[in-house]
Amino acid sequence: MKTILIVYKSKTGFTKKYSEWISEALNCQALPLEAANISEVSKYDIVIFGGGIYASKINGIKFITNNLATLKNTHLIVFATGATPLAAVEKVNQFKQTNIPGKSNIPFFYFQSGMNYKNMGMIDKFIMNVLKFTLRRKKNKDNIEMGAMEAISDSYDNSNLKAIDPLINYVHDIKS
Repeated sequence: MKTILIVYKSKTGFTKKYSEWISEALNCQALPLEAANISEVSKYDIVIFGGGIYASKINGIKFITNNLATLKNTHLIVFATGATPLAAVEKVNQFKQTNIPGKSNIPFFYFQSGMNYKNMGMIDKFIMNVLKFTLRRKKNKDNIEMGAMEAISDSYDNSNLKAIDPLINYVHDIKS
């Protein structure tokens, strides 16, 4: 029986929600990155890391990339959560290319989540307000800018429990 651990970094709660769903589905522990110790994490057969997307970077991904040598005997899986719609395939592929070392062949999954202004820190709120202001002032907005303006106007949650199915199936395949 292979042991599984989920390590996650969540700022606004979406990654935590997905981590808990995955944890329930796989009957394993989900651990916030702040509580993770690499020497303990490396003892697991399968480690699933999750983080939210911020400026195209997966929050906390350096925990994985900086410890690839220590985790060489661990089957790593990475997932990211973000407001980017699943239909934006090119952008989702860019997240993988930006965050996952090319030669590592780490499987990557993306789960759409949303915006949660209530749980955002002051700096993130400020950045979002600057972006809103900039988009509102821009004349001749294209469809992407119009969609972005609408998407960041208020908090929303597009999380979907069914979205984790491909990751769960992948883990079941490697466990057998």
